[in-house]
Amino acid sequence: MNYDYKNDRHSGAVKIQARLQLTSFFSGAATMIIELAGSRMVAPFFGTSLIVWTALIGIIMTSLCLGNWFGGSIADKRPEGKLLGRILLFAAIIVAVTAFLSNYILTSLQGLSLNLYMASVFAALLIFAPASILLGMVSPFVARLAMQNVDSSGAIVGRLSALNSAGSILGTFMGGFVLISLFPSGVIMMLVASLLALLSVLVYTGAWRRIISIIILIVLAGGTYIADEYGLPFSPVGVQIDTAYNHLSVVESVDTRNGRRVRVLVTNPDSAQSLMYTDHPSELVSEYTKFYDLAFHYKPDTKKILMLGGGGYCVPRYVLENYKDVSIDVVELDPGVTQTAREYFDLKDDPNMRIFHEDARTFLNRAKRDGLDQYDAIFMDTFSSWIVIPFQLTTVETAERLRALLKPDGTLIVNIIASIYGPKSGVFHGIYKAFSNSFNTMMIFPCNAPEAKYAYALQNIILVAMGDTAAQISPTPDAKYTGLLANQWLEPFAPDPNVPAFTDAFAPVERYALAQGDF
Repeated sequence: MNYDYKNDRHSGAVKIQARLQLTSFFSGAATMIIELAGSRMVAPFFGTSLIVWTALIGIIMTSLCLGNWFGGSIADKRPEGKLLGRILLFAAIIVAVTAFLSNYILTSLQGLSLNLYMASVFAALLIFAPASILLGMVSPFVARLAMQNVDSSGAIVGRLSALNSAGSILGTFMGGFVLISLFPSGVIMMLVASLLALLSVLVYTGAWRRIISIIILIVLAGGTYIADEYGLPFSPVGVQIDTAYNHLSVVESVDTRNGRRVRVLVTNPDSAQSLMYTDHPSELVSEYTKFYDLAFHYKPDTKKILMLGGGGYCVPRYVLENYKDVSIDVVELDPGVTQTAREYFDLKDDPNMRIFHEDARTFLNRAKRDGLDQYDAIFMDTFSSWIVIPFQLTTVETAERLRALLKPDGTLIVNIIASIYGPKSGVFHGIYKAFSNSFNTMMIFPCNAPEAKYAYALQNIILVAMGDTAAQISPTPDAKYTGLLANQWLEPFAPDPNVPAFTDAFAPVERYALAQGDF
């Protein structure tokens, strides 16, 4: 059935136009919500690195382009409201089906041991491309159906394009600021599917077609409830938490070294950000975290510490438990991470600890601007994994701000995930060069394998940096530090001349982190 606006009554035409405009608006919103929620679905399996985001955006945009192309061609041949209704209804069904199958698809892809580039692209193709193609067909279809005559075609197309863009804007803010904070990603996808089914009801003209759409809408609403109440099938193990910035997993395992129960906070699938013994929360589990003790070796009178990156708050909890009269300021971007630490990692309020929820670089910029008091030591632990690196904290400019915030005899301790030499060393060399511009003393401590034969091994590397005035260090260090000091890299070290010192303008951390393209 074609829409014949010339023979239609004015009120009917206005009503149809309004429905088409609503369809254009909400289909744009649905597309952006799918993109944002999709990143959370992929996160437990492949992380949230720039590589993953690039694949998602690239595949979805490509799919929308294909949908625009095919939708325009089909709309010219069959400008029928019922066909647009079918497209919306099929899109709703596909969004719902892929939401319920997403964990199975992603688990299968993860088992293929693809590199991160290929895994991310295939994930986006299998989960998001089909629905995105159908959603791309909506805009040209709506424009064709709304067209009354050539004289008004420009105004109609412009109005519908503006509404679609406005919907995309709403979907972006609604998805990023509201929905992801309130609902699991699977529930959000089911809500989008229900919205698309509702749009199909609006554009269908036949009563029986509307009845079918309403039945499917009811089924999808039931699926939304199931997803909210029980989660999606094949869900990853552990407690799954979506925050405003991250997808978190909290799992428990056994430390094979001693048989003790360990609780783990996972922000990316290839790494564990924080580990805690359930029988002794203030004891450090991860070997690299023990190297923060070196601050008290190099400056025994350390009293005031800044830590960039809270995670499970393992280090702050340890410091407050073991060093009396020490205060620590913790900068953690994500309030959801802090809340998770409170619920699962024994984080308690302490008069000697202040928590700042903001980006670490923003905090450093503000500290420079406002002239905040200097610290005896600064700890940096901001890597979510060896491929998720906040580039803005690796640069010459960051080092300058850190140096200004340290006392003259203060100590900076930075955790870096890389190798000392070889194809996985680029990130370390770039940071080393950037920080050496501001710090005269730079010491390297490979945490897991300090021997020269393991220089090419990917591991936690602790970089200890000091400024113009070094503290007086006892020639006979406390026994608690001797094991840590034994890990110091004493072999000759020369930064790779082919790796630039990272700057705010150029810090290609992803390229160096994925130098070999394996995951």
